[in-house]
Amino acid sequence: MSLDFISSKEVLKYIQQGDSVVIDIRDRKSYREGHIPGALSMPFDDFDENAPVLSGYGTIILCCERGATSLLLGRRLSRKGLRVLSIGGGMEAWRGPVV
Repeated sequence: MSLDFISSKEVLKYIQQGDSVVIDIRDRKSYREGHIPGALSMPFDDFDENAPVLSGYGTIILCCERGATSLLLGRRLSRKGLRVLSIGGGMEAWRGPVV
């Protein structure tokens, strides 16, 4: 599988389709300070122990602070056969709602 970048608008479309999950890989403090509604917190440093729950989703959307860390992790996950998208620019570029 390949890794593609998507915009904030595209993220909302995927969420509405219902078979996607947004994974926020920032640290828990950053997640608590504001995240995409419905996003699950799986910090990059703890990711491997949480990864098995992802196999049930059609598309995994990764979000980090600026996009670099999600690109790194996304490549790794796509090599395992998962459909992975990365929010271009991460939370710094996010223009949708936060909770």
